[in-house]
Amino acid sequence: MMDIILVSEPINIQDVNQAPNTPGLYVWYARFTVGEADWHTEYADGNDLAQRRLLKAIRSHSMKFGRQEMKIQAETNFSSVWNGVLKEDITERWHSQSSDNVTDGFDNKIGVAIQKNEMREVFVRLLEKSFPLFCSPLYLGKAVDQTLRERLKQHRKKFLDQWDIYSKDREFIERLVNPKNFAERAIKYGFSPEDLFCITLSFNENFVSNLSLDDISALIDSSEWILNRWSTPFLGKQ
Repeated sequence: MMDIILVSEPINIQDVNQAPNTPGLYVWYARFTVGEADWHTEYADGNDLAQRRLLKAIRSHSMKFGRQEMKIQAETNFSSVWNGVLKEDITERWHSQSSDNVTDGFDNKIGVAIQKNEMREVFVRLLEKSFPLFCSPLYLGKAVDQTLRERLKQHRKKFLDQWDIYSKDREFIERLVNPKNFAERAIKYGFSPEDLFCITLSFNENFVSNLSLDDISALIDSSEWILNRWSTPFLGKQ
C-alpha cells in the first residue's frame, strides 16, 4: 500500500535537483563520512596512526555541533540594563571529567572502541548507520509557493556561493559575526558540502488530489511550525 506522505532518501546538497518537484517539507542533517584511508592500517604506517586518523576525523566532525550565540538582556536597580552575548564553549562537551584537555575525552571514550581494524570498521559502520535516526537536525524548512526542488536549489546556490568565498578567504568565517541564513550559519560552524544532506517529505498526489492548494499550504505551514518546535534545529532561526 502506498503512503500518503513520501519520504526521500538523503540527498547531498550538490544533488538537490533530485528533490521532488512538488511542495513539502525538508530537513538538513550533517552526515559523518570517512573512507578506509581514515581508519585502515593498510593506508597508514601501522595501527597507531590508523587509530589517530579516525580519532581526528571524529573529533573534527564533533566540534562542528556548537549552539548559536545567545543574546541576553538583564535589568538591575535604577533601570540599569546589561546586554551581552553568550557563546557555548563547545570543548566542554568533549573533554574528560578527569582532564581539561579536550582530546582526552575522545581518547578515553572512543579509543577503547577503535583499537584494531576489525573494531574500527564496525564502529564506522555503526556511526554511518545511525544517520539520520540518531542525528539532530541542522535546519528544517518548507516549500509552499514553490517546489522542494526549487527551494533546495536556492539553498545550494547560497551555500556554494558562500563556500567559494570561504575557500579563497579563510578569514571569511571570522567576519560572519551575525550569520543571516542557513548557508552562512552552516559555514560558520564548519560544515562542508560533503557533510550536508537533506531529506524531504512530500505528498503522494494520488491521495491528495481532492485537496486545494490552500489546503496543502495550510498542512505544510502547520507541520513546519510544530516540527521546528519539537526538534529545535540548532542552525534554525525564527
